[in-house]
Amino acid sequence: MKARIELLEAELKARGTTTDMPVGLAKATDPAPTPALTAASARPAPPQDQSTSAPPATKPEKPAKSEPFAFADWSWMNGSPHTKEAVWDSKFFTPEIRLDTDFVSSFNHPKDDTLGGSTEIFRSNEVQVEQISFGGDFHWQNVRGRIFTLGGMFGVTTPRNDASVGRGQWDLRGAYKYFGEAYGGYHFNVNHGLNVDAGIFVSYIGLFSYWNFDNWAYQPSYVSSNTPWFFNGVRVQWFPTDKLKIEPWFINGWQSYARYGNRPGLGGQILYRPKQWVSLVFNNYGMGEDTLGLNGGRSRIHTDDSIVLKYYDHPERTMDKMAFSLTGDLGCEYGSGVACFGDKKSAGQITAYKQVFAGWMLYNRWWFKKDLYAITLGGGVLDNPGRYLTLLQPINGADAVSGSPYFPTFPGSVYKAWDNTASFYYMPKQYISFVWEFGYRHANVPYFTGRGGITPPNGNNGSPGDYVCMDGTSTGFGWAVNPSNPTNPNGANLGGAQSFCNGNSHGGLWTPDLRKDEPSIRMAIMVKF
Repeated sequence: MKARIELLEAELKARGTTTDMPVGLAKATDPAPTPALTAASARPAPPQDQSTSAPPATKPEKPAKSEPFAFADWSWMNGSPHTKEAVWDSKFFTPEIRLDTDFVSSFNHPKDDTLGGSTEIFRSNEVQVEQISFGGDFHWQNVRGRIFTLGGMFGVTTPRNDASVGRGQWDLRGAYKYFGEAYGGYHFNVNHGLNVDAGIFVSYIGLFSYWNFDNWAYQPSYVSSNTPWFFNGVRVQWFPTDKLKIEPWFINGWQSYARYGNRPGLGGQILYRPKQWVSLVFNNYGMGEDTLGLNGGRSRIHTDDSIVLKYYDHPERTMDKMAFSLTGDLGCEYGSGVACFGDKKSAGQITAYKQVFAGWMLYNRWWFKKDLYAITLGGGVLDNPGRYLTLLQPINGADAVSGSPYFPTFPGSVYKAWDNTASFYYMPKQYISFVWEFGYRHANVPYFTGRGGITPPNGNNGSPGDYVCMDGTSTGFGWAVNPSNPTNPNGANLGGAQSFCNGNSHGGLWTPDLRKDEPSIRMAIMVKF
């Protein structure tokens, strides 16, 4: 064996000295040198039994499912944040922080600086922190959770628009008011994903996001402002493909903390994005009994459908993108004196009044200088007889539970409105937006705060459901339907309230200053990490 090894080494040495290839070329072109031969490697290999020595055949691995909607960048969309990546992330937690500070000035110049009829602007001629939110997403071994706080003006104005807490006991507003989102759930590896979550969710009824940073305009039109923004319940998100989401909802009433009547609500969303330049979303709701105080007997149905389409995309040009969003809403209530399809009559008398919600909004945006600047023009219209979704102004501190005699909601009441906005955005970084906006809103009845304000002379008196005298005294009379004229907004108790204020040296009846128009300018700085 030793002799055999010496013979092989001699042959290898001889080959190395007889080659006529230049050394430099050999180094550049020869394959990597083989390891030195050993006695074991030089020995002829015995024949192998393929049935025992060959590696077993393995099935090819299935390709991993693609993440839903990850095939495109959606930061251009209305209702989606224009951040493209997280500042910081980990396997367990993805944080999120939002700060939104604004200055709004109404051309009506209300003396109490109080604005109404909006979920985005609340005070006039003041710098206010509209949103202070922090939290994020937890994720570990398919377990999901999200906590996102709700502070600033949002923390007190958002809960006041929900009347469902007026049923039963326990202070749900106190329990939930500082949380915009709070839920836990589980991700199942089904198709492209299946999520089951329970808790408080932000709703995208009306296309615009509740978080202003995500939107093309600071104040959206009535279709978004007048449909509730959150719900408490259970949702299932199923992604059969990477372009389609089907999301059923089980809701405590109509997107709310609690349940108004005897039945919960059922609904859902279908989101379809077949191409990187278009998004279609369909929201539907039904079955819920959503009028406080009736304890059932009146139900609501609602549909909200939107398209967002990017029809121009040239990042190499000064004007680099153009897109539009179009949203249409249609809904109604039926039962207990209201109907979906016109007034119902019997023996010449109206037995059920038409009670619907119909509206649309259209926005177009232009981007410039690689998304450094953007301009948005848009607006919408609304018709809501019965006013069941019209936002109540905070007259004398009124909220959705107390109601107000100065703007009552009842079958046969009317409300029609339109608005438009022009917005300019400066976005030097993806995490910040500077906004300048002009908006004009109009209603067919006095609705917006005028120069005299909507606060009684001596401040809110704690009885927002009653008429107020000039000295701030509550009359003890609230609004009540007039049986002889059910659609009269003055109701049956106005005369009694006037007599009380005039006959007891209270200076007469106080009336808030409401106008049909509200032009305003809005400026904001919004940050999202």
